[in-house]
Amino acid sequence: MLVKYLLATIVAGLFAGILLTPAMYVRNVPLILHAEEYENAGGPEHSHDAAGATSEAAPAAVAPHEHEKEVSPALPFGRFGNTLLINLVAGAGFALITGAAALFLGRRITLQNGIYWGLAGFFIFNLAPAFSLSPELPAMPAADLATRQAWWLITVLLTAGGVYLIVLRDEIWAKVLGIALIVAPHVYGAPEADDLTSSVPPTLASEFAVSTLATNLFFWVVLGTALGWAIQHYAQSELDA
Repeated sequence: MLVKYLLATIVAGLFAGILLTPAMYVRNVPLILHAEEYENAGGPEHSHDAAGATSEAAPAAVAPHEHEKEVSPALPFGRFGNTLLINLVAGAGFALITGAAALFLGRRITLQNGIYWGLAGFFIFNLAPAFSLSPELPAMPAADLATRQAWWLITVLLTAGGVYLIVLRDEIWAKVLGIALIVAPHVYGAPEADDLTSSVPPTLASEFAVSTLATNLFFWVVLGTALGWAIQHYAQSELDA
């Protein structure tokens, strides 16, 4: 019954994932390559791929390593190919989550409001978690990956609930509770590494954090707009049926 809706959602996600890849190579990858110079200076034991250089909230950027002559077995399609593949999967996944949320809430994503859905996704999945858990570059200290992922997931769920209460409910208690849900994981605090010593300059780390957020904002604006256009043009009749 909702085949056209599903296909329109996936196509919009794939389109956003395709555009995300060159944006990453323009904004994020040069910073990752710069950070890898500090990582390599620390010895071969500090090996990273770019998936470890982004926040858990974002599609991972797999950066090319200027010193590597062979493709890693973990990157069978090459670094650019793997980056594109990961972004396509992430784009389709985030699009399906957004489309499913719209159906569950009984709201429609249109070309007129698609950008607002995108901005909400950016806030929930990227901006809110980044308040306490910034994207990490290679050679930067980080807490246990599983612990960070668990904190990120809880933060995303609480933030999504908070956005729902603030935006879609009119009661004062709902607004107050929504703010409390958004703030709660940051009051608790994100997991931190035991040793915060890093060879990466603070200015480089800050620039990467800002660049990553800017890239993710671009991704979500494209995704929301593409979702609105695709659903309105190819799946609206099926929703009305």
